This record gives sequence, structure tokens and C-alpha cells, in this order.
Amino acid sequence: MTPLSRLDADIQIYGVLPTSMIGSGGSGPDGVHMLEEQAEEYIEQAHSAGLTFDYVLNAPSMGKREWEENAHREVLEHLEWIDSAGVDSVTVTIPYLVELIKSQFPRLKVRLSTIAHVNSVARAKLFEALGVDSITLDVNVNRDFALLKAIREAVSCELTVLTNNLCLYQCPYEYYHHDGLGHASQSCNVLSGRYADYCVLRCTLDRLGDMAQTIRCRWVRPEDVPLYEEIGIDMFKTSGRAMSTERIVRAATAYSSHHYQGNLYDILNVVAPKTGLISSGLPNARNSTMKPPSFFIDNQALDGFVDFFRKQNCLSGCGHCDYCQRIASEVIQCNRDEVDEYIGKLTAALDNLSSSKVFKAKAGVTKQGRE
Repeated sequence: MTPLSRLDADIQIYGVLPTSMIGSGGSGPDGVHMLEEQAEEYIEQAHSAGLTFDYVLNAPSMGKREWEENAHREVLEHLEWIDSAGVDSVTVTIPYLVELIKSQFPRLKVRLSTIAHVNSVARAKLFEALGVDSITLDVNVNRDFALLKAIREAVSCELTVLTNNLCLYQCPYEYYHHDGLGHASQSCNVLSGRYADYCVLRCTLDRLGDMAQTIRCRWVRPEDVPLYEEIGIDMFKTSGRAMSTERIVRAATAYSSHHYQGNLYDILNVVAPKTGLISSGLPNARNSTMKPPSFFIDNQALDGFVDFFRKQNCLSGCGHCDYCQRIASEVIQCNRDEVDEYIGKLTAALDNLSSSKVFKAKAGVTKQGRE
């Protein structure tokens, strides 16, 4: 992720080691594998380039291990290394970590992850009272302009909006997804990072089965960034740790310039689901990544698109509104046969999970039970 400040004066990059006791919002297999010494060198290079560095520790749960003495000591040792490495800020989700870091590592700025789901004035005020310096808002509120303004008026800490996220609006898999990824990136994980990409499979199927879901996703167009600046949003963050460098640079450039000519889909964080079981270096891992179908979303055709949301309450009005369906039919282009073929492959992969075939059940065990 590459956050961009409101005035482009403070450009920040982020990073995280593959695993730690605390964990992050991305699984170990998806992380950049480097040692502490390499990370320290990278942070130094970032500072030399005039960038600030944020270390991501935003797993939503540690399974209560933070209260076990040896594990707690390991957490403190990791934070001591982060502090000594010259990291400028840390992004966390767990409220206790906010207070622990502010108490014992006061040099570090504490950023609250979008995974903490700050989606109300009350929640924003409570987290600010805990001591956070910055809040990345719940992506679901990106188009609720009345709420964004109310949160801005209620707190003085920095506010950040995640711009190019392609998660479903009000995604029912979101909490489960973040929890699974967080545990998969923890060094204490008993499965050594092994997990299944169920949430991304399910989310992708829902989105491709209903093209309006792509429009409902709470991405922000680069051209609409000034609307958020007017409210007082301080930072704009692009997601996509698994995207190619070219795609990351393209997205960062678009949002910093407030303009993008062409296919909006090319700067959104499109996550390709993996099939089977995913493992961090385990020899018996069975997974593959299928290339998703191509889409074209005419960004220029979306001029004025966001104005509708400045007066619409989507939480209560989505059941009888066809705005996103109409926009989808006007601006999304794709090869329907290619999409249907991809849906078929994803459906088969999901069936392997829901039927337990992926676990290669022992002979003599059937759906009805033991013979």
C-alpha cells in the first residue's frame, strides 16, 4: 500500500516481515520474504529517498496470546526491533496494542487499520481517546459523505481513506477473511501459515455473478479525491501488496495527480483467488492462481458518478435502488464467455472446499459418515 497525503508532502510506504508474533492483514505466503537486516536496509533507503515508513501489525486477533508471558515478551522484542530500525509509524488493529505502544514506544506514531472498522463518530472518538495518531476509515463508509464530515468534525487525529479497494460493499466474508490472514501471518500459527482462500473465492464469485457489485465496491476515482480533501481527509491510501510494481506505480500516480485516463480497472486492487490449500513453504501445499478475466471500466464515463452518493443513504436504500446496476451496464465491458468460464473454474474450486475434497479424505469415509 502506498498512502498519499492530501498535499503530497508526506509520501509513505509500508512493509512487514513475512511472520511475527503479532501478525498482519496479509498472510505469510503473500509477503515479501526478507530478513531483519534486509528490512533495516530497506527502511534506511526509504528515508534517504525522503519517504516515511510504516510497519504493518494489523492482524485483528492474536488468539489471546498477548496475555501469555513468553509470547508477550516476544511482542515487546519485536516492537523494540521496529523502534530501533527507525520505523516512523506502525499500523495496528488490536486496541490493546495501541495503548501498549503509546506507553512503551512513544516515538512511534500509531495508525489504526481499516480492519478496525471505524464506521461511526462514536468509534472514531473512542479510538482517538486510546491515543491513535491516525485512523484509516472502514472502506464501507467511503461514499457516506455526511458520515465522513461528521467524523472529521468529531476528531482531530489524521484521517485516511483507502482508495482502490475492490472488496464487496458490506462484504459478509470480511471479518473471517481478515482473521484468517492475520493468523496465517503469525509466527506462532500451528498450521505454519497454511490456510484456504475461501473468502476471496466466494467474494470473486459474487462480484462476477453480478456486475453491479463492482460498482458498489467503495473505490474512489482519482478525480474525486478533491471532494474528500474538502471534507478534511488527510491521507489517501492505495492497496495492492500483491500487485505488480507497474500497477502500484500507476495507481499511486493516478491518485496523486487526481486524474486517470483509460481503464479504471487497471488501478483497482484486483485479487486473484488461489485454489486448494495455501502454505508458507510447506512441501504438500496444493494451490494455484488463476488469471482473472479482463475488464474495461471507462473512467471518463464515470464523471459525476459520485454525486449520487452525496444524497443517497446506501445502508437503508440499497434494496430498492438500481443506480449501480444502471452504471454497470453503461461502463463495464468484458468478454462474457471468458467470465463464465472463469466462474466455472472458481465454482469447482469452491466445491473442493465445501465438499472437503481438498483434504483428500481417507478411504472408507463418505458424506454419510464412516461405512
